[in-house]
Amino acid sequence: MTKSSTGISLPTLLQTAVQCHQAGRLQEAEKHCLQICAVAPNLPDALHLLAIIYAQTGRYQAANDNFSKAIDIDPTRADFYSNYGNALWEQNRIEEAIHYCHRSLALDANRAEAHNILGNVYLSQNRLEEAVISFRKALGINPKYVHALNNLGNALQKLNQAEDAVIHYRQALKLQENYPEAHNNLGQALKNLGRLDEARSHFRSAIKFRPDFHKAAQNYLEIDPAWIKPLDGEKLTLRRYSEDDAEYLHQCYKNNTFMTQYNHYIPRHQRIEDLAIKLRETNTKHPCQLKSVDWIIFKKATDQPAGIANLVEIQFHHRRAEFLIGFANPEHHNKSYGLEATLLVLDYAFNRVGLNKLTTVVYSDNAFAQKNSLALGFVQESYLREQIMEPNGEKFLNLYGNGMTLNDFRNNKRIPKLSWRLLGRDITRPQSSEDLKLYCSGVTRMPPS
Repeated sequence: MTKSSTGISLPTLLQTAVQCHQAGRLQEAEKHCLQICAVAPNLPDALHLLAIIYAQTGRYQAANDNFSKAIDIDPTRADFYSNYGNALWEQNRIEEAIHYCHRSLALDANRAEAHNILGNVYLSQNRLEEAVISFRKALGINPKYVHALNNLGNALQKLNQAEDAVIHYRQALKLQENYPEAHNNLGQALKNLGRLDEARSHFRSAIKFRPDFHKAAQNYLEIDPAWIKPLDGEKLTLRRYSEDDAEYLHQCYKNNTFMTQYNHYIPRHQRIEDLAIKLRETNTKHPCQLKSVDWIIFKKATDQPAGIANLVEIQFHHRRAEFLIGFANPEHHNKSYGLEATLLVLDYAFNRVGLNKLTTVVYSDNAFAQKNSLALGFVQESYLREQIMEPNGEKFLNLYGNGMTLNDFRNNKRIPKLSWRLLGRDITRPQSSEDLKLYCSGVTRMPPS
């Protein structure tokens, strides 16, 4: 029996390499494979395992070479072809990946892994019906194939069949409870169905089983209850719109002087009753469903409304939103209400819900608002001439476009002084060193367990 330089038999050394690979100890597995190849360079199983390790560590040229060698030596092995197909898919060599999957299935039509890999290739190309067929074939061969169950759920989600996707994710988790990707995908499906409490639970489980699962943490943050809690300051409280605010908003919308500075495009003559119905409906939804969050600014001393503020066009993937604020009554313009409310929204956006950028769009005739935006630390990023038409069609409007990034906010020299004076704290600093580490790395905070 041939032995390696260490005196261990090659079958024993290969078995050790396989065990190391299965345990995730890729460097050890690679070392053993290279020891085998030094003595028996044409042993196909060692070449195949080495190719898999190279693919898993991103060394694709070496992986391709070793897959090809293994296949040339033993062209009857279906697993060689399917795993090569998987590596080619990872390299975005789609047609070659499909070709090798088909060659694998021509040798062994009952190879569930090949059907699953082929399904993944189709799924990445948005060939959804073909992907579903492949995943179902894999499950027909092995009904307990958890990865195929998860992948079938992904394909069904893309087909807008979230209820069916939930069934398959749950089946996968019944078989393997500590499967973070399935928890995250199930959370997404439940979120799409509006079942946010259940979705939060599964995003938390995904992070529990994989603490560095940043996508799951970001998914949780999108539906965090923190989005809907009031913003509490020294003199002001910002609360989400409710049907009780219909009359106040009706008054604001009828104020032409105010609306031409705040937002030209909100309908001005909505009936209070209709507005109340709309507000009641939207208040039951989470900002992740609305892509916006809207507040009435209340004076704490009297609990009377003073203004309105909004984050609109929320883009969760880019962690960005547009900020609007306005006070219909001129008496409120010089009472620092606008500044305190703005600081509360900045604190909310950058510290509570993990946005990376706020933008403002200011009409060119609102010089006061533009001056205040720049003074606070927003950066003018554009001046758009004749960008939009007035609703009445009489003239085009020019717009300033401003932005503040998380980095701008953290390094702002003026906001700490203002927030200490108006809020009693420095809002530019996260509340813990752990939060600071997460924010600086671009990762949102972890949800509570």
